[in-house]
Amino acid sequence: MRETSARTILRLAVPWVALWVLIPASASANQLTVYPARRIITMDPSLPSATAVAVRDDRIVAVGTMETLEPWLEAFDYEIDETFRDKVLLPGFIDPHLHPDLAVSLLARNEIITPEDWDLPSGFIEGVTDRAGYLARLRELVDRDPDSDKTFFTWGYNAFWHGLITRQDLDAISATRPIVVTQRSSHEVVLNTAALDAAQITAAAAARVTDGVDWEAGRFWERGQSVVQGGIARYLRDRDAADNGLALVADLIHRGGVTTISTAGSAPRPGSATWTAFDSERIPFRTLMVPRPGGFNRRPGATLSEKFESDQASNTGRMIYTKGIKFMLDGAMFAQYMQMGPPGYIDGHQGEWLMPPEQLKPQIEPFWQSGFDINIHVNGDLGVDVTLDALEDLLEEYPRPDHRYILQHFGFSRQDQATRLGRLNGVVSATGYYLWQLGDKYAEVGIGPERADQMIRLGSLVRNGVRVTLHSDLPMGPVRPLLAVWSVTTRKTASGTVRGPDEALTLDQA
Repeated sequence: MRETSARTILRLAVPWVALWVLIPASASANQLTVYPARRIITMDPSLPSATAVAVRDDRIVAVGTMETLEPWLEAFDYEIDETFRDKVLLPGFIDPHLHPDLAVSLLARNEIITPEDWDLPSGFIEGVTDRAGYLARLRELVDRDPDSDKTFFTWGYNAFWHGLITRQDLDAISATRPIVVTQRSSHEVVLNTAALDAAQITAAAAARVTDGVDWEAGRFWERGQSVVQGGIARYLRDRDAADNGLALVADLIHRGGVTTISTAGSAPRPGSATWTAFDSERIPFRTLMVPRPGGFNRRPGATLSEKFESDQASNTGRMIYTKGIKFMLDGAMFAQYMQMGPPGYIDGHQGEWLMPPEQLKPQIEPFWQSGFDINIHVNGDLGVDVTLDALEDLLEEYPRPDHRYILQHFGFSRQDQATRLGRLNGVVSATGYYLWQLGDKYAEVGIGPERADQMIRLGSLVRNGVRVTLHSDLPMGPVRPLLAVWSVTTRKTASGTVRGPDEALTLDQA
């Protein structure tokens, strides 16, 4: 049997409860360590189940039973480790889209007030699902240190549960202490007057940006966040914070049984805090990095391929630059800023473009011609139309048989788009928690039951031959792959309501 890495393989699981460990290397290069288990779910169709695994020098050399391992045990010294005797083992999960740096910012450097619960290594945080509860929790947290002039940061507000939060609401809580509220999607912030003043943000500066700004309400969303981002970073953030939060994020990934992640839109450089933290023997997962065009274009090298080769020279066993690139097309799913086609939103509001749609193909084109995997953040069905139009044009002009053109998130779509994706050989990496988190609320507000039931229509994709993966989008969702699998196979929301059962995946597909 071909040797397989043991460092990243084994997860211990009981029904809906999971414990994860890093299997150590054998004591010597030739000695085997054998791990008997109650059951090993191999995810290999030719050998779906086993009860023992042999490891040598940090590699799995054989899987089967104690009897089928006997030739190995006769040929090499070995020890038997009984740690997992009564456990069920699975291969480690891959999370192809999460954001370590954003997770640090939101989960470790903010007070969390979200509609859903969060179970973090630092403690359990109960969700708040109405406006009165949100404002009460916010006031309670601010009042814990009423005389502080240090900026109070909080994340998780969502108007669909908490009502619209404005500068005036925050001023009523504190007229002197700066308060910065980051919306659940991270695509919107609300500042009180003290925060606007401290960050040196003026009405004149806000007036220069035409989209995504409500100065009177202190709200800045999508491209409008550019008005405040610099001032927040320069004047309000504590640059001397001792705990950068990366240990918490690494723990979340490890607890989720994830052994390979992709940063999906960020590419830490050697020597950065993220690189240093994750390129460590203590970290039980690999990190694959996918930059955005802006950062990538600043890399050394005359051509895109030379820039990629320059990146690859820095690769280690844990930090790996991939030949992929990520583009942002439409707005946030958690804020209903995604671009929806007819009939649009029930209340008539319009979604947001993060990039003018006519610019998508020209921006993709040089990377496509250089053989890059193309990743596109897209959530609304109108955005999916634009994404597929670009793919079809690119295939006609520059054919690529295995192009790996990946639609990331894929919140809402139509049946004809699933068919078209299959015809164009597109790929979807779906956020596995959207239906569980948002299905019930979006059936009530903005979207309606019919389209909410068809959120992340994965069943139709598979029936059309589309390759599908699931991701967490941490911190938008938790790193709980088994929860994502449960959600897409049962189509159950957090309340237990079944929505769109015909769009379910089978357990093996998930």
